[in-house]
This record gives sequence, C-alpha cells and structure tokens, in this order.
Amino acid sequence: MIGPEAVAPTCTSTGVWLVAAAGAVLGRLLTFTVAYLAGPAQARGRTIDRAVEVTAIATAVGLWWWEVCSTPAPAGTTGETLTVRYAAHAILFTLLAAAAWVDLRHRVIPDAITVPGVLLGLAWIAFRPATLLPIVCLEPRAFAPPATIPDVLGLCGGLHAIPVPQWLGPRPAVIGLVAALTVFSTWWLVATAPVLTSDAALSRRPWSSLLQPRTLVAVAGTSVITAAWFVGADHWTGVLASLAGLAVAGGMIWLTRAGASRALGREAMGFGDVTLMAMVGAWLGWQPCVLACTLAVFIGLAHGLALKIVRRESELPFGPSLCLATAAVVVAWRPLWERAEPAFERPGETALVVVVVILLTAASLWLWERWRTA
Repeated sequence: MIGPEAVAPTCTSTGVWLVAAAGAVLGRLLTFTVAYLAGPAQARGRTIDRAVEVTAIATAVGLWWWEVCSTPAPAGTTGETLTVRYAAHAILFTLLAAAAWVDLRHRVIPDAITVPGVLLGLAWIAFRPATLLPIVCLEPRAFAPPATIPDVLGLCGGLHAIPVPQWLGPRPAVIGLVAALTVFSTWWLVATAPVLTSDAALSRRPWSSLLQPRTLVAVAGTSVITAAWFVGADHWTGVLASLAGLAVAGGMIWLTRAGASRALGREAMGFGDVTLMAMVGAWLGWQPCVLACTLAVFIGLAHGLALKIVRRESELPFGPSLCLATAAVVVAWRPLWERAEPAFERPGETALVVVVVILLTAASLWLWERWRTA
C-alpha cells in the first residue's frame, strides 16, 4: 500500500542544473563505454553521440522531476532519501542503456557492464538500504485504524515491517553469512568464468587487461557482504534483499533460457540476459524483477514484430526488452505495486507467478522461433 502522502520537496533551479550536469556526465560515460567495448567498428559518429548525451540529460532531469519533485512521497520520507534513491536509479538506467545499446548492435551484453553493475548495486544497497523501492506497510492498532508506516521493499515485504528469519540474522548467526556468501559465490562461478576462457573480445573487455579479474570480483563482493553482516541492522537486511534479487532474477532467466533452448534444439537467448537480470536484481530486489520479466515478454514480442515488418530481421535480442521493462517498472512502481502486492504477500501465489513468467517467456521465444522460420 502507498498510504498518506507528504508534500514533495521543492526543486530549485540550482538542483535542476546540477541534475542536468550529472546527466551530461552519465551521457558522456555511456558513449565512451559503448565506444570502448564496441571498438572503432561501431562507427556511430558524433551526431549519434550528441543525441545520446542530450537524451541522457533529458532523462536525468525527467527522472528527477518524477521521483523527487513531482510524485508525492509517503509521510516521513526525507528529501535526502529521495535524492539517494534517484541517484541509484540514474546509475542503473545508465547501465541498462549501455547494455541495450551494445545488444542491439552486436547481439551481446558485455560482462564488463553487468559484473561491475552487480558489485556496485550490492555495495550501494549495503551502504544505503533506503535506496530500495518504497512501499508503505500497515501497523495494526488495538483501538484505532491501522497506521501506515513508510518502508522499503525488503526480502519478504517491508524491510522493517517483516524481519528476516532469525537464522539469517547478522552476527553471531554465522549461517546467514554462509548462505549469503553461497549465493554470491554461485553467481561468481557462473558469471565470471567465461571472462578468462572466452575469445569473444567484445563481451569480455576490459577484463583481459586486468590481473586476475575473477579474484578482484570475488574479494570485492565478499568484503561487502562480510562488512554488512558484521555491522548488521538495515545494512545486512538490505544485502539479503539484494542477493535474493540477484538469485531470483538471474535464476528465472537462466531457467527460461534452458527450457526454451531445449525446446528449440538450439540456444534460445544469450547468457548475457541472465547476468543482466542478476544485475537488476542486485539493485532492486526480486519482486520488481518478476514484474519486469513479465512486462518484457510483451515488449519483446512487439519489438520482434516491428523488426520483422520494418527491417525484415529475424534475430530478436531480448536484452533491450528486459532493460525497457525494468525502467518502466521503476518509473511506474507505485501503481504497479498497489496491484501486485496482494500476490507477493502469499507465497503460493508468488511461486505460481514466477512459474507462469518463466513458462510465458519460454513459450514466447518458442512461438517467435516458429513464426520466424515459417
């Protein structure tokens, strides 16, 4: 539930200019990163780069207006919290834009985008768990209507309203740390193994220039998780929500990829889609990723139909659909969560939704393949 709303913070002209400047920096970083990963063969030209940078500025200002200035926040939410959450979403949108851009051009999502994106998301949520998407929880009262309490989306609902199981708690509950490190290690083994074995230069740079990149990734992630476990409180519960998002989102796309590939007799989608959603899960948690995967199915079908009609192309990159769906879920979070919250409050319905999303995505890929080859 969203609950009572406070008056949105006033946006000054100075703040807008600062946001525009930040958008310009992110836009330049985006064009530089894509140029570095794609190499001179990209041949985009300065006109496209300028258009992308202007779009980045407009997006940064629009997102600022929507998340900080225009949309009323729940009572008790500070302007600092809104600003930090906005900054996190601006960075995530930049990572999504880079992944979608390269995927559209080269049909690959570089690990050089998604692997650092996972680490950055995990560290950001550990340091500022209030960055997670906002919700409002109901607190029962004996002789009055339930009180609405501002909260953020955690592992099982409200980060503060629903505590994590005691065995997952911070120190001295070592089993929680072991579980968290197991999830991270599984992702690390699966997502970073190709870094040193693949010959696909585009998807693996700049790892080849680093000494023992897998070790650096492992040390960074383990350090963040261990530090959050040691400090405890919201930092630890935030890390658990981030790791759950990584595991559920990446696992959903991995199962979809495996099932569709088996049905088609060939690879249905690249592994970059798996690492992409793992990155999104690390920033947002698992519940928004379920909604994003559901929406991505319909966006992907529309995208494929447009490619088939306009360009006569038969290869459909799924990454841009996942990126666009993620951005849509973040922007339209409030009304989406109001409608989806009841299902996520019941474990049976939640599991059913996840299974349906996996089957729906795999079925759409199968139908696309049959239509493409007809």
